Amino acid sequence: MLYLQVVHGFTGATSFLFTEYQYVGIFMVAFAILIFLFLGSVEGFSTKSQPCTYDKSKLCKPALATALFSTVSFLLGAITSVLSGFLGMKIATYANARTTLEARKGVGKAFITAFRSGAVMGFLLAANGLLVLYITINLFKLYYGDDWEGLFEAITGYGLGGSSMALFGRVGGGIYTKAADVGADLVGKVERNIPEDDPRNPAVSHICPFHFPLSPSYFEKQNDLKMGAFPSIC
Repeated sequence: MLYLQVVHGFTGATSFLFTEYQYVGIFMVAFAILIFLFLGSVEGFSTKSQPCTYDKSKLCKPALATALFSTVSFLLGAITSVLSGFLGMKIATYANARTTLEARKGVGKAFITAFRSGAVMGFLLAANGLLVLYITINLFKLYYGDDWEGLFEAITGYGLGGSSMALFGRVGGGIYTKAADVGADLVGKVERNIPEDDPRNPAVSHICPFHFPLSPSYFEKQNDLKMGAFPSIC
């Protein structure tokens, strides 16, 4: 029964992410076009090498190249952030189910499972960012060569892309969980006459990546859990 609830929860979370990413994708493309136009227009979309800012004796790559590579790095950062968000949601969903099972053995085991799951998500995000950044720098260096000024200017778009997508995920996720919060409270009040945020309402676990719109008595019978045991570990 718990496995089916996890599958349904992950399906709902995935549906939310894909819907959000559709709108985020529009922003990502539009902002990438703006980056290319603004950076390229600095020198009138010049294709000629320009004197470097910090060393006038050297020639740096043209503004058009910087605009193009900055746009590419922005898109790479955005895609990396989106991928990390999806993987984090998947890990959190299944990790929450394991934490639920471990909570029946004690708070200590539940805490260890939850802590390790959070560590996996944290290291995964950092590892993805560093790996893609390392590959991007080495690929860009094939073109820029010793032009470190142009290389670092082009790679700055990577952080902007990742931060932009993370901002959308944080704001959108907050709205999503708040909607789940309101829905859970309304269902509890109407069906079972349970006060707001009462631990006897299993749907209070909306803070987790998934929530269960089931009545407390049904949840108890199906999972052999005491009232409030599930929400308390989320």
